[in-house]
Amino acid sequence: MVIVYVLVFFTGGGGTKPKLGIDLQGGTRVTLTARTPDNTAPAKDQLDRAKQIIEQRVNGLGVSGSEVIIDGNNLVITVPGTDGRQARTLGQTARLYVRPVVDVKAATPMQAVQQPAGETNAQAIAAAKAARQAPANANTTQLEAQMAKTNCNPGSADPLQGNDDPNQYLVACSQDGAQVYLLGPEIIDGRDIASATATTTQQSGAWIVQVGFKGAAQSFWPKYTGENVGKQTAFTLDSKVVSAPQIQGAITSPTTEISGNFSQTTATDLANVLKYGSLPLSFKSSDAETVSATLGLASLRAGLIAGAIGLVAVLVYALLYYRMLGFLTMLSLIASGVMVYGILVLLGRWINFTLDLSGIAGLIIGIGMTADSFVVYFERIKDEMREGRSFRSAVPRGWARARRTIWSGNAVSFIAAAAIYFLAIGEVRGFAFTLGLTTILDIVVVFLVTHPLVVLASRSSFLSKPSVNGLGAVTQVARERRAAATGATKKEEAVR
Repeated sequence: MVIVYVLVFFTGGGGTKPKLGIDLQGGTRVTLTARTPDNTAPAKDQLDRAKQIIEQRVNGLGVSGSEVIIDGNNLVITVPGTDGRQARTLGQTARLYVRPVVDVKAATPMQAVQQPAGETNAQAIAAAKAARQAPANANTTQLEAQMAKTNCNPGSADPLQGNDDPNQYLVACSQDGAQVYLLGPEIIDGRDIASATATTTQQSGAWIVQVGFKGAAQSFWPKYTGENVGKQTAFTLDSKVVSAPQIQGAITSPTTEISGNFSQTTATDLANVLKYGSLPLSFKSSDAETVSATLGLASLRAGLIAGAIGLVAVLVYALLYYRMLGFLTMLSLIASGVMVYGILVLLGRWINFTLDLSGIAGLIIGIGMTADSFVVYFERIKDEMREGRSFRSAVPRGWARARRTIWSGNAVSFIAAAAIYFLAIGEVRGFAFTLGLTTILDIVVVFLVTHPLVVLASRSSFLSKPSVNGLGAVTQVARERRAAATGATKKEEAVR
């Protein structure tokens, strides 16, 4: 608990409250409009495939509570909060190519331009290809002259986004618009990426993306880097240069580093986009718009009140029925609740986990299951005492019998939560996630908090009193059984 709250208060920033989902705090919506070369409606199977890939990207970021729906010929992505950057990132076409750098210059500042009215996508793409691409065997003089005329303003629409021909030369801008590159035909296709992970370098701590290749690229890359030491090679994503590092030597390691001016967020976004593959369509994103909460804080407050009422009812019952053991139940549930809260805050920072109403339902059910584990344990102790054992001797024997039941019950619950998480979509995944989390914490709390407290109580002469620990009735039954057994024995001896 100390470690969790040190991380909450002294690392990472981002506040000390869990992130809330769309249904509780609202979010940001971005509409992705499919762009086809002939301006026809996209095929339904292409939209379905694009939706599936974007949902995989959402899941790759963690349980972020985002929504992806098909609306006619568009995909609508809604993410919690007010930052629309993530939604746009999820909609990247993600056509990655590795290309050799022929030339690089500083980009000429230009005004942002939009696609002329009345011009079709096919016409815009064709014009951009004619100006900025050339066949592999062509003279590149014309393209070198075009570099100074290319608009690299990040606010300008780029018809080549996701539409460039990888087998031709390409004039491309850096993502920040500061440089313009002349690139050769691709040498590695992004479909040959086996893995992509965001991490930091050991030397400088800078964020990078580690990419692992598969197939022919796995053997080609060490050979190519060994033969082109000192030259630049560009990683292009949707016709933009993400990184253009200089080859320092033959890269024989299983992974290659894509370096750049990455933050943790941008590196994670890029790795996530590359990991799950390219979209079957290119999309134009709309301006981000804010949407209100679908349920609102009133529903959150109602859910929390309902959970609090249930928790208080459980504690009152435990105190009346178990007395001292009920008090230990209260301490254990408080410890569990405090741990859950801290972990949710950290998960919000680390994997963008957002708490929605279904997640709150999972927490409430999980806490109830934790109380069930206490009941199993305490009833096993009572069973041992009914057989005539003292409170102190009944605790270890009752624990040995109860922990098997607790393990089995929680295993079934966790398997169910895992199955729901991997098979369901949307908010149901949030329910399964919090249910699985509280199931794990149930084991931790029962084994590391509740059982040690009961053991300590059994060693206290005061807490071992039947009137204090609430086991007086069980003790009386045990005495009556012993007396009956003793009386029967004396009667048998008299008969003999």
